[in-house]
Amino acid sequence: MKRFLWRMGGAAALGVLGLTLVFWQLEHASLYAFAGLGRPSAGVYALLFAGLLLVNVAVFYALNRWGRFLHEHPETRQLPPWFLVGIIVVSGAILVTGIAVHAGYLRSLDPLPMTISQGFVAFEVSFAALVLVPLVLLAVRWSGGYRNR
Repeated sequence: MKRFLWRMGGAAALGVLGLTLVFWQLEHASLYAFAGLGRPSAGVYALLFAGLLLVNVAVFYALNRWGRFLHEHPETRQLPPWFLVGIIVVSGAILVTGIAVHAGYLRSLDPLPMTISQGFVAFEVSFAALVLVPLVLLAVRWSGGYRNR
């Protein structure tokens, strides 16, 4: 059990690292676009792609490990689906609203600062993680054959 928790914690950390790379690079690219400086360097897109890869690996690994755990321990209690869907909907709505408000704020600034807002990136990563974790739990729950029958 301890090993399982370490592995799932590692998958969560890898996913958060990937989300951080994704949102950091998206913020970088949007600042360039809002300032009218054209496209950022190819390194920005390479790190964006690397972040997407990390998120996909972490989610795929978590899906497999959680599904295997539930298959081996069918008595495991889980959160109700309505609660998980509620977390996804509320977190997703907060994330989309926050991104829209931030974009509007950036467009309203006359001298646009070219520094990336670390707090905003942390906000995006936190709420994106709050969307992805319940999605993993629901995906395993709704997939066929994860429990011993």
